[in-house]
Amino acid sequence: MKTNIGGQAVIEGVMMRGASSMALSVRDELGNIRTETTRFPAKKPWYRKVPFLRGIVNLVISMVEGTKIIGKSAEVMAEEVDPDGDSMGFVMTISTMLGIVLALGLFVGVPTAISAGIFALFKLDATTHVWLKSLIEGVAKMLVLVCYMSAISAMKEIRRVFMYHGAEHKTIACYESELPLTVENVQKCSRYHDRCGTSFIVFVVVLSIVLMMVLDVVLAACGVTMFFESSNWWLRMLLKIALLPVTAGISYEVLMGLAKTNFVLFRPLKWLGKQFQRLTTREPSDDMCEVAIASFNAVLQMDADQTIPEVRFPEPMTIEEFKSQIEKSVLPQATGVSDIDWLTAAVLNIKTEQLANPKLKVPFGWTLRLAHMANRIADGEPWQYVVSREQFGGRDFYVDKDVLIPRPETELVVEQATKLIHNGDKVLDLCCGSGIVGVTIASDRKVNVTFADVSKKAIRIAKFNAKNNKIKGKFVVSNMFAAVKGKYNAIVCNPPYIETETINTLDSSVKDYEPHLALDGGADGLDFYRTLAAEAHKHLLPNGVLVMEIGYNQGATVPPLFADKYDVTLIKDYSHNDRIVVCKLK
Repeated sequence: MKTNIGGQAVIEGVMMRGASSMALSVRDELGNIRTETTRFPAKKPWYRKVPFLRGIVNLVISMVEGTKIIGKSAEVMAEEVDPDGDSMGFVMTISTMLGIVLALGLFVGVPTAISAGIFALFKLDATTHVWLKSLIEGVAKMLVLVCYMSAISAMKEIRRVFMYHGAEHKTIACYESELPLTVENVQKCSRYHDRCGTSFIVFVVVLSIVLMMVLDVVLAACGVTMFFESSNWWLRMLLKIALLPVTAGISYEVLMGLAKTNFVLFRPLKWLGKQFQRLTTREPSDDMCEVAIASFNAVLQMDADQTIPEVRFPEPMTIEEFKSQIEKSVLPQATGVSDIDWLTAAVLNIKTEQLANPKLKVPFGWTLRLAHMANRIADGEPWQYVVSREQFGGRDFYVDKDVLIPRPETELVVEQATKLIHNGDKVLDLCCGSGIVGVTIASDRKVNVTFADVSKKAIRIAKFNAKNNKIKGKFVVSNMFAAVKGKYNAIVCNPPYIETETINTLDSSVKDYEPHLALDGGADGLDFYRTLAAEAHKHLLPNGVLVMEIGYNQGATVPPLFADKYDVTLIKDYSHNDRIVVCKLK
């Protein structure tokens, strides 16, 4: 049993399009499937019915509608908020235009340039080697297509979209096999389909190659050589672009025709299309199939019963409406933060001042994300990781599970170091983590900071925080001093200092979520201080200083390690615990 229902994979969802309706199903932040349905006008425009022309029109409309649908799915998933208040439609339109330019460059410009380069290198006459020029361009075009699809399929986000693409195909195949639409039955079906957009792209490429070969022969026979000259590669490129509507129109009719027949002569073309689908589809998970089934069933119902009303996703909220939701959520109480503007900006991952933009709209999916955040906090996850933000020294910093959450005590490291550092000094932030110490110092003093940490993930976050605070620096992945070069006026360090056995006794919010790599200081908590005592002076300039944070119970054990080479000062924190050790080279 054949069906005219087709689809498109989107962000965490599937769109299905039937004869008179369309459904978009997306799995939201809380794991629920949400579906929006749309009815089409009863009468199709005349140009959607004309063979060849409908292929060109459908291509353009599919691109426009496809970007809108992706934007809709992003609203459900709360992918991002535009701080400038521009509409998602505008952003998606610009993205589409850039995508078209990129596609033309890759699939038209690159093959043309390769062919021109080969003919120029071997000094070949294009007018006498017409077929060779067309063949080289055709092979190059296919190789570019394969490389491009292979490259994007390696991206995590794209791979999930391709899995939903597989779920879309499997669901349609299940229905056409007249099997009940259950996850089990859907998973048994093929993820390849004759009407797939990937096959359409392949047909466009193949037909463009064939048409260009025919046109080259005709042009050569007529003595028109300007399209073959290497210096006129741009003219040949324009000719290919001009032919795209023709190839698109023909390819659409071929695609529709092949879907209705299994004639032996057409099987190679079908086979080629399915080979490329191996790159753009992946085997889906069961929950992805559930989403595809929900979308397909919605279209079936809408097409069968014209009285069923449309269902729309909620409209985006104003920033004031969203702030009101923040106030009513668990976040103010859980975080202890009374500044609702700061919390709102943290949740939306924008700057506080951007909240004043009257055009700012918040997709309704952020309401779902708030609920998801509440669940994470209720499960014991630190709120700083939930909102991915914390304040330190009056500045906002990004944090996640790859770095420690900044503590107020660490501000004393910055305070003491800043007293001893001068403009123009070279500073090493060792065991930098999120980069809070080095960034804060560099914000208060005009210094050159090198950030070093054993964790590549921590260095990534430090780079982000430095850039976000407009701080330039050097970033080194280094196990203590192993990869650190040069000498510095000051070294600041907040190393791991908790005893190994003590970690399991810490509060669950620490031991279950914060990275043990940044906590574990060895059996007695002094491993890193011993390394600092042995190596730090080698990386300090004359009169250089070393400023370290220590554990509350290490005031008697850490300073003696540095007494031989430094004048040592022990400083207490706000709770009158030993916390900061300042070492000045003797």
